[in-house]
Amino acid sequence: MRSTISIAALVAAATGALINMRDEIPSPAPPSAYAFTPPEVTGKPQPIFPAGPPGGLNDSVVPSDIPDAPKNLTGDNKVTAASCSGPVTSSPSSYWMAQMDHTGDARGYAPFLNDYYTFPVWRNVLDYGAENDGSGDQAAAIQSALNNDGRNGNRYSSGVVTAEPAHVFIPGGTYTLNTQLDLRIGTIIMGDPQNPPILKAAAGFSGGTLINGYDSATGHPETSFLTALRNVIIDTTAIDGATSIVALQWGVAQGCVLGNVKINMPSNSARHIGINLSHGSTIAVTDVHITGGAIGIQNSNQQVNFKNIYFKNCRTAYGATGGYTSLLQNVTFDTCGLGVDLTVGEADKLAGNLVLLDSTSTNSGTTVHFTESSTSGNRNNQITIQNLKHDNSNPIAVNSAGQTKLAATNFVDTWVWGNAVPGSFQSGTSHTTTRSSSLVDSGGNFFTADAPTYAGYALDQFVNVKSVSGYQVNGDGATDDSASLNAILAQAAANCKIAYFPYGVYVVKSTLFVPAGSRLVGEAWAVISGAGSTFKNVDSPQPVVKVGNLGDVGVVHISDMRLSVAEPLPGAIILQVNIAGASPGDVGIWNTPITIGGTAETTIRNVCTDQDTSSCMAAFLAVHLTSSSSAYLQNVWIWTADHNLDGGSGYTVISTGRGLLCEATKATWLVGTGSEHNWLYNYNFNSASNVFAGLLQTESPYMQGDGATYLEPAPWVAKSTYGDPDFSWCGVGDGRCRTSVSVNINGGNNMYLYNSASWAFFNGPWSGDYSNSCSGNCQVNMNRVSRTPGKLYWYGTGTKSADVLFLDGKSNPAESNNPGGWGGNMVAYGQFS
Repeated sequence: MRSTISIAALVAAATGALINMRDEIPSPAPPSAYAFTPPEVTGKPQPIFPAGPPGGLNDSVVPSDIPDAPKNLTGDNKVTAASCSGPVTSSPSSYWMAQMDHTGDARGYAPFLNDYYTFPVWRNVLDYGAENDGSGDQAAAIQSALNNDGRNGNRYSSGVVTAEPAHVFIPGGTYTLNTQLDLRIGTIIMGDPQNPPILKAAAGFSGGTLINGYDSATGHPETSFLTALRNVIIDTTAIDGATSIVALQWGVAQGCVLGNVKINMPSNSARHIGINLSHGSTIAVTDVHITGGAIGIQNSNQQVNFKNIYFKNCRTAYGATGGYTSLLQNVTFDTCGLGVDLTVGEADKLAGNLVLLDSTSTNSGTTVHFTESSTSGNRNNQITIQNLKHDNSNPIAVNSAGQTKLAATNFVDTWVWGNAVPGSFQSGTSHTTTRSSSLVDSGGNFFTADAPTYAGYALDQFVNVKSVSGYQVNGDGATDDSASLNAILAQAAANCKIAYFPYGVYVVKSTLFVPAGSRLVGEAWAVISGAGSTFKNVDSPQPVVKVGNLGDVGVVHISDMRLSVAEPLPGAIILQVNIAGASPGDVGIWNTPITIGGTAETTIRNVCTDQDTSSCMAAFLAVHLTSSSSAYLQNVWIWTADHNLDGGSGYTVISTGRGLLCEATKATWLVGTGSEHNWLYNYNFNSASNVFAGLLQTESPYMQGDGATYLEPAPWVAKSTYGDPDFSWCGVGDGRCRTSVSVNINGGNNMYLYNSASWAFFNGPWSGDYSNSCSGNCQVNMNRVSRTPGKLYWYGTGTKSADVLFLDGKSNPAESNNPGGWGGNMVAYGQFS
């Protein structure tokens, strides 16, 4: 049945209602004065810590001196195989994670805190006095659960991120809030997925934001890392629709997680905003349902993949007040006045480019409202619409003058408006994009999958890796846990159990093998950290975490973990995936950052300050998707640190050889991923086929370019066996040319890339001075295409401070000919399609 909403009135109201929420960026908070030293607790089993000097994060930990775990496991330590097809589902009365023992010795500990044993990693808001019956004001109680540092202090402004991790659980019920709730960095806030809690604004709510995800103690929103909010309902329906309020402020950075969230607002509201991404640099917002409000999502974040978003009865579903590149993937506009509004803001600050992918507009008004770019000068509001289903006579694309540029039709294959190669500026050109059948679901959309919560599994389907009889696992950031963990993971997979990692830093001096049949889930981003001589030989690189063997087929799921290196390891491949799933999503990795430096558990934060990066070759390769793999990665952020999050030197100079190498040919899905500051490249698709990538976010290493101590590929050696670029196209002394490639395409076939966000900010020696960006462009070439790939479709590319968007040996399109966004803006690159 047709809606009674007046479409014209809603569009007019929505345009007027877009609110620019940009705030002044606060100054960074001073570092905490409290010290991190090893604990002395009597009467309790103690992790093994090397002695740490006062005021340091166990600075004397030298991972090569970590004692080895026993290697010869016999008797009760034998692995017994079982015949099973997976964990057994049921209808448990309560959520498994809440039933875990969070009080005993096998609970999660923060090993780099002075009072580690009393620090509560796990927090249930009911234990902090919160009431879930809808009464009173619960803001203070929930805030206490978020802030508690276990030492009668406050995690806010503590000056650390990963040393004070927290996992805050909110049971089902209704929690009334009279004042703003401020989330914290280094924290997973998780509602009960079996009975999602309602965080409800009181009728007399005071303030303009109900929940603030941006932790201002971190300084800029672009450094507000590692905050997660999952499985909650946010409700502003008790507040008058004419009152301005933001349900959730999400101006945050990479490593953050927003998923399985529902937002309810009054359907007649002229001033409510569901999610406001004001500034920030996050990479993924997934699986969100928004009802009512003036604006469902308002965005000025640098780059985002919005995946699986359902808008219902919003005046404007998505409004952009900025943002350089945005992907709206698998989005539904259901009875909305306007789908996407890109027209708000000054001409040079409009949204750069947007891709609307695999989406549906039903019973709604205009799908996209945009400002036509001039074919000269800065060109913003560039658009790709691909695989759109549309059910009425309202136009699909309308410009700011009210002129229809794409009329109503039931289906749009591919429609392009903006800079394109081959060719020139496209003013509404239709194309056909033929998709690989291995990448799509039964409806023809690119396959997607949400992160598992394991809500349908009882506690007996889980194994706590710290409480398996016969296997000592410490997670203390010092002891080698590899032998015990390998035995436990083998046993868990054989017996179809889910391996739960309480928070800890699990040092592995030998490769941790994750076999077929494994499911790993962490508390508060539990850390696997490589260390020792196994990973130091640059000529024989070894995986720290190895997922399956070459040719394996089966199931592996990994979520809410963090992978790192405890020291410079020039022979470390931090994550290697070999296994393929029999079905899409069988092999999946969600919300799992890979960090190199910058965090509490690594000595890199102190020892890597020399401009001679040969002294800190921290890892050979961050992620390797091998030729036999087929995997789904969502919200995976690879970060070679440019600064420290948890004390240490004022700046850090690190050389990680390579970011993400994909050589897979069966099917690969990269959904909302980022790879930053890696030496030879951030992404390399080497003879890869059947790849979907929705958002590839990169930053070039800060210390390359003019005046750099080393020019590419030095201090590394380009290895043809890994498909490394060798920079032979550059002059010997050309520093701006010998700079990391953002995305390197080396042959291959059937690749579908959407919304590349490729940024360069600095060049030359890196001193930690963020105000001293490079003069002019920082580098010559940003992306590279070689060896004539077949069927390469690349939509929605944004670049910053590079002369050439794509070094392809054909047209080599330049920023100067394709301006817009943050520098270069190209909505469709089809040179090899």
